[in-house]
Amino acid sequence: MGKIIYDIWADVANTPQVHVIATIIREFGEYSIYVTGFNRGETAQLIKMYGLNGEVFGSDQYNPVAKSFSFAWRTVRLLYKAPKARLLLSFENAMPLPAGKLKGTRIVLMLDNELKFIGKRPLFQRIESTLKKLADVVLVPEVAEDTFRSHFGDKVTTYPGYKEHIYTADFNPRPSFVDDSGIPFEEYIVLRPESLTSLYVLHERSLVPELLRLFSKEGINVVYLPRNGEERALANGFDNVFIPPMALNGLELIYHSKATLTGSGTMAREAAVMGVPAVSFFPGARLLSVDRDLVERGKVLHSRDPGEILEYVIENWGKRRKGELEKAKKVKRQVVQMIKAMVEG
Repeated sequence: MGKIIYDIWADVANTPQVHVIATIIREFGEYSIYVTGFNRGETAQLIKMYGLNGEVFGSDQYNPVAKSFSFAWRTVRLLYKAPKARLLLSFENAMPLPAGKLKGTRIVLMLDNELKFIGKRPLFQRIESTLKKLADVVLVPEVAEDTFRSHFGDKVTTYPGYKEHIYTADFNPRPSFVDDSGIPFEEYIVLRPESLTSLYVLHERSLVPELLRLFSKEGINVVYLPRNGEERALANGFDNVFIPPMALNGLELIYHSKATLTGSGTMAREAAVMGVPAVSFFPGARLLSVDRDLVERGKVLHSRDPGEILEYVIENWGKRRKGELEKAKKVKRQVVQMIKAMVEG
């Protein structure tokens, strides 16, 4: 990369992060930006889809030991592959932080998952949490402020809403999406499995096979979004399931669905912000603050009971709620202004 000094270096390591970073980057047209990415889920495909300037390297692993080694090796590689920049922007991702610190780059770390800092955690996750303290600014949703401030102190800066508001702010659905996407169903629900490779939900049993069995029995079609081969295998033998051969626009997919179900959380929040019936079957003993907020506001059902989930989907079939588009625009505007001030400060 020679002696180029970029205004912003962004590193993305998971699918939702690409949406956040790409949306923010669109507001920095006059700035020079370089993106590095990590092969997890649809990250590489989305980086290409958004036309982001940069490089993708390193791959996620299903085995916990291999996963830890993969993260550690990519962290080391970033020490010499990372560009020089005035500001590093990362979301839920500690891998680029040592390189940013050694290069004298100001580090802005966006977080919304406080569970990674609570209770008994695997060794690698404790190391990752320590690395995150290298950040100069930690940008978090207001509803999650207390836990993050107990870990990061005065480094914490808050914004209203959730990260999902940032990138739904500019969303304009296309009526022809379903026909153009290759989805073989006129009506469908979206199903994303639990992220069983994530260190904070290891050893849990997936609900996906039982959910698919119930949906099949009721004649409900499913667009299923696995991250890897292990998650893909959970859907073997079901004729009512369509797995897209390539990454689709997730917001379009959710908007045109009759309901969206996820074992992680992000897609349920996206659905809730757009007014689509949303279910989280996150397996952890404790929900993220952003998810608790949505559950308490009646925007998301959280359940690990397949029968209750099926009943909710049937009862809410075709029922849309009022979305939060105006709030999303305000959240995005505020976050972009914050980051611009950090680049220029």
